[in-house]
Amino acid sequence: MDDLKVSDSVYGATHEAIARTLRFALEIVSDGIWDWDIRTDHVKRSPGWYSMLGYAVDSLPENVLTWHQVIHPEDFERVMRGFRAYLDGTHPVYAEEYRCRCRNGDYLWISDHGRFVEFDKEGRATRMIGAHRNIHERKLAELALQRKNQELLALNQALEDLVAARTEALRRANRALAEQAAQALRLSEIDPLTQIANRRCLERQLQVEWHRLQRHGHPCALLMFDLDHFKRINDGFGHQAGDRVLVAVAQAVRQDLRDVDCFARWGGEEFIVLLPETDAAAAGSLAERLRLNLRRIDVALPMPLTASFAVAQMVADEAPGDLVRRLDAALYQAKRQRDCIVVS
Repeated sequence: MDDLKVSDSVYGATHEAIARTLRFALEIVSDGIWDWDIRTDHVKRSPGWYSMLGYAVDSLPENVLTWHQVIHPEDFERVMRGFRAYLDGTHPVYAEEYRCRCRNGDYLWISDHGRFVEFDKEGRATRMIGAHRNIHERKLAELALQRKNQELLALNQALEDLVAARTEALRRANRALAEQAAQALRLSEIDPLTQIANRRCLERQLQVEWHRLQRHGHPCALLMFDLDHFKRINDGFGHQAGDRVLVAVAQAVRQDLRDVDCFARWGGEEFIVLLPETDAAAAGSLAERLRLNLRRIDVALPMPLTASFAVAQMVADEAPGDLVRRLDAALYQAKRQRDCIVVS
């Protein structure tokens, strides 16, 4: 029995020595240590812990509630989640960084690490030891760097948004300019009265078809007509009546043409139809149909409306200008007879 008492005494002394050695080691590597007896809820804090926060040694209640009260309210829930996760065994370590309230009311950033060191016979933890370390300067620098990075990210995002906005604005502006240019081109190639193509547009399309003939040999014909006695209409009924006749003629002729045909007002009461993939015979048939249709147009005039027509087929060794002159010469012959068709 005496030997057993001696053994227990030696064990107790050894245990106390180990605990003291552990506390000394913790004090060396930390700024403050805490020792929590889980069964009694008693928490012993080292003098360094009090000194770190500016409190007198042992001036605060030695329980867990004291710890709760010094944690910054904004950090409390996060710290408790980490602490409970360790107590529940759902996380292998307890390690948190948070702010503790000092005696003067300021807050100090600390790191807090702890672990179980004793267990009962059923394996339940009965004691936990932890260490606090002052990380205030490092944490402030870290947070400042984070803020700078966030500011930089925000600035980069703002610049990206600005570039995107400017790019989109430039795209819209370019599209608007392109649309305006296209509209200007369309307007520059449309006769404002009849709303069909004008001389400029016809000449451009004539060049296109002439080059197609050179490369591929596709046939192309031109049909030119002039309204008979149009001067009498203007002189006898006024230019508004003449304009009304020109518009009615343009509308009627356009209904008999294909989408690929280019119908243009050549000047005054003269019109030209460019007919891709069409030979002289087909162009002559179209001219006859148009000649008859023009007679039936209701222009509210006491006289019938007639027109003289000329037809010519494009040939490879003839320049577009020469073709138009040949066509014009044929029309001159037709106008000498009136209401007829001359094929050149």
